[in-house]
Amino acid sequence: MYLCDRDIAAKLADMRIEGDDPSSPFSPETQIQPCSIDLRLSNVFWEPQKGRPVDLRKSALLELKPRRYWRQIVLRPREHITLKPGHLLLGRVCEKFTIPFDCAGKIEGRSSFSRLGLGVHCTGDFINPGYRGHMPLELVNFSPNPIRIFPFVPICQLMLIRLSGLPGRNYGQQELQSKYMDDDGGPSYWWRDKRIRELQKKFHDANVELYVQEQILAAVGIQQPEVIERFERLVTRLGDLQKENAASLVDRFAASEDRLRTRHSVSRGLGKWLLPSSVAAAIAQRFFFPVTPSHVAVWLAAVSSVWPFLWSLRDNPRQYLGRYELDVISGKEKL
Repeated sequence: MYLCDRDIAAKLADMRIEGDDPSSPFSPETQIQPCSIDLRLSNVFWEPQKGRPVDLRKSALLELKPRRYWRQIVLRPREHITLKPGHLLLGRVCEKFTIPFDCAGKIEGRSSFSRLGLGVHCTGDFINPGYRGHMPLELVNFSPNPIRIFPFVPICQLMLIRLSGLPGRNYGQQELQSKYMDDDGGPSYWWRDKRIRELQKKFHDANVELYVQEQILAAVGIQQPEVIERFERLVTRLGDLQKENAASLVDRFAASEDRLRTRHSVSRGLGKWLLPSSVAAAIAQRFFFPVTPSHVAVWLAAVSSVWPFLWSLRDNPRQYLGRYELDVISGKEKL
């Protein structure tokens, strides 16, 4: 059964509700309703970045930078964020709370916002006993109009459901391998699910065991998303990783990064050389008549070499993880 307001009030000590903003703490008087607790929207959001499709068969090296396909947004006071029609924005409640051991929790949107076409969760409304953290909110705009939202609006409600008895295991216990204990409400860690890992093995896709990822992370540190994506492509090309270890994967990748750096360096050098050479050849062609197809080819080459030349003059923003960078990380070289 759902707990009423008197029973909810009796559970507040076990729930240990803490608000994000010390100037606006949790208020039982205004937030406890007859059968629920109003929870407010935090000022922290994650916006999904457009990229490759999410393939649940493959997790490769997601542990190295788990949230590289999301951009975190933290709103300052009096700022708002616009949710476009049909778009997803990941938010969280600003109250961090614990679900008592003899209860389960359920998050629901409030009628006022659902009537605007604003969905606050994508089926993820259930909370196990023992969970503690900031509950995530999968905000989706189902209306045809943009919706501007701002922090601390009471956007959803938490209901407590009394269990038939105390469970044998609570969320967060080691044998359950719970992924979201002390959750910050951020993006999914779907690949950490032991059942997902077992299914991935049946697909025989290139996935790296978690302990190997941890070894790689210790060896290379936190890298830019484009570096990790190149690492993933290498892992996918290698295919069978049963005989690979962290050291060999890192060495293979460092060698490929050094080759990539060399190719980029050569391309930039050619780009700087191509335009002056093409222009000089085009100017020289003016003294030879009549005009032939070779004249046109030289002039077209001169025009088409402008973009490679401009590209070669740009600052090189690329990040690499070659042998030199690994030596710096390990302390063998100094910057």
